[in-house]
Amino acid sequence: MQKARKILFISILCLIAGAFHFSCDGGGSGKNNGQNTQTTTINGRVTNIIASAQKEERSFKFANILDLITFIKEAKAQGGVLVTAIIDGITVASDVTDPEGNFTLKLELDSATSVLILFNVNGDDVSIGLVVEEGSIININISIDLNAPPGDEVEIVDMEDVRGPIRCETGTVEIIKNNESVVIDGQGEACIRTEGNCTVFIDLEDILLTNCEQCVDARGTSEVTIISPIDIVCEASEDGVRARGNAEIVIDAIGVIDILAGDSGVKADGNSFISLGADTCVINSLESPIDVSGNAEIDTSGCGEIVEVPSPLPSPSPSPSPS
Repeated sequence: MQKARKILFISILCLIAGAFHFSCDGGGSGKNNGQNTQTTTINGRVTNIIASAQKEERSFKFANILDLITFIKEAKAQGGVLVTAIIDGITVASDVTDPEGNFTLKLELDSATSVLILFNVNGDDVSIGLVVEEGSIININISIDLNAPPGDEVEIVDMEDVRGPIRCETGTVEIIKNNESVVIDGQGEACIRTEGNCTVFIDLEDILLTNCEQCVDARGTSEVTIISPIDIVCEASEDGVRARGNAEIVIDAIGVIDILAGDSGVKADGNSFISLGADTCVINSLESPIDVSGNAEIDTSGCGEIVEVPSPLPSPSPSPSPS
């Protein structure tokens, strides 16, 4: 009888706990908000602040000259500004500018996200919105004018978005940012590597692929398209642009495509296809500027001018003169 009462008592406790969302199984499941996230870093500098115009009464000595004087204070940079990153109304990071106006915000993101950057300048709050990619490093210079119309107080003077290597095997990766420059840092590996049936589409104002083993390494049936209304610069220790299998690569710029490669500049084999188009295509490589094998094709007809510049090997040290 006592055992039955004990079981009944435990059952009632579990029912009560269930009503208040507690667990009777000795363990609970929690949501892992940090799963599959990457650290995005915003390195910023407040380069200029125009403070609010303030009316200040002068002493009687100056009353006959001016009744009211408006002061506008300008500074090249200002320390002590509280900078806050807000996502969906929640503060996710904050920092205070140093005497040079520098600040750093680190965010954990799992996809491209809209972030509100809030600046508190001596009690005045102004803000600007940014769309940032997961795993990117954004270097940004900010100017603040507290006299500007509401919503226009914060201006981006200069911004550089630095991303890590891009990897894709299936699906689609799109990076589209009007009027923005992006640096893709391969960290010693391929800056962009695609396999399988992946599609990568990049449309940016100015693109630098740097510290790459290959700037683009497309394999399988993957497709890579890179478009810029200005220039595209590729710096690779091995092949600059490489397509294999049935992969396709299209690189198109209004200005210059500049490829610096330790091996071949542009290389295609198998049934792959590469297309370059720009006012000027510069291929600076230690090996062949254009290397095609198998049924592959490299189309440079879109280049208004092709400049092939073999990178010179280091000159040998002069032998010591015989005495």
